[in-house]
Order: sequence, then C-alpha cells, then structure tokens
Amino acid sequence: MIRKKCCVALFFALLLFMNNAYPVQAEQETNLNEVTYLKSETKKDVAIEKVFAKEFGLTKGTDSIRYYYNKIDLNDDQIPETFVYLVGPMVCGTGGCSGLLLEEKDGGYIVKSRFSLVRIPVIIQNETTNGWKNIVMYVEGGGVEPGYHQLKFDGENYPSNPSVQPILEEDKIKGIMIINDEVAEDTGIVF
Repeated sequence: MIRKKCCVALFFALLLFMNNAYPVQAEQETNLNEVTYLKSETKKDVAIEKVFAKEFGLTKGTDSIRYYYNKIDLNDDQIPETFVYLVGPMVCGTGGCSGLLLEEKDGGYIVKSRFSLVRIPVIIQNETTNGWKNIVMYVEGGGVEPGYHQLKFDGENYPSNPSVQPILEEDKIKGIMIINDEVAEDTGIVF
C-alpha cells in the first residue's frame, strides 16, 4: 500500500514537473482593443537557426528546441528586424523562455538584443524611443507583479529582462502583437 502511494505521488510530481518544464501561456483577460494580431512565420530559416544555436550553445539534433519568429521593421529603415522566440528545456525556466532580436547584415543575421523571461505574445508598439519601436512583454511569476512591461531601446539595444521594466496599463497599448501562437499545442518550427 505504501509503495502504491509513493508511486502515485511520484507520478503526480513528474506530471507537475513536465507541465512546468516550459512556461505555458495561460489565457488571460485582456483589454488590448487597439492591437493587431500577427501569427508567426511557419517557414524554417536555417540562417536564424545558426544564429540562435551559436548564441545559446545549442546542438541541432541533440537539443530539443522549437522556435517562432516574425519579421517586422522596428526602426523604420524599410528592412525588417526578426524577433525569435525559443521554447525548450535549454532556453526556458519557470519565469519564461528566451528571445532574440536579429538584424539582417551581409546576407545573414546578427543579434541586436537578447531577452530572458519572455512570455508570449510580444507586442510591438507604435510608439518609439531613440528611433526604435517600444516592445511590450507580459510578465508574471516569481513574485513579480503580473502585467505588460515596456522595453525601450537605449540607443544600442533593448533591456534583456522585461520584469524590471515599467508596467503599462492595457488600454494604453497600441501596436502589433507578434508571436501569439498557442505554444501548448506543440507548434512552432523544430530545430
């Protein structure tokens, strides 16, 4: 009887661990009336994979990673930047997953900014700072007040941790919501 209870407890502990292995976006009540929704790209991009593999020390075929990305012009130079959201045990923790902002250069990509604690969706605001559009990310967990935090470009890059950035009221957010896919459905592009 004790062995059976132990196995049941172990099963539920394992189930809880697996459900928390990567943060899954809970559907939240939102008041984002002035936001346009944009699904992520579905085409595999080997150049993007090379950049994030190098940035995070990942090995194709060994590390279980899925990724999502959108191309969107953040600095109005008519050349879209690429926001990449990564999901997997090597790039996620209890507070969120990892993200990169890439710029096109010499036929490839370079890392403009690296983000931690990313939860989707990500919102690109209409409003700019230092010539680049502000980015808004939802943050919750770890004792942080849940809410939409605004990341402003400092002239070189964006802050890497959204949880320490100012919170915005939802009705003040206007822009384009990127990477708003349902991660719980095991979607995304396999690395």
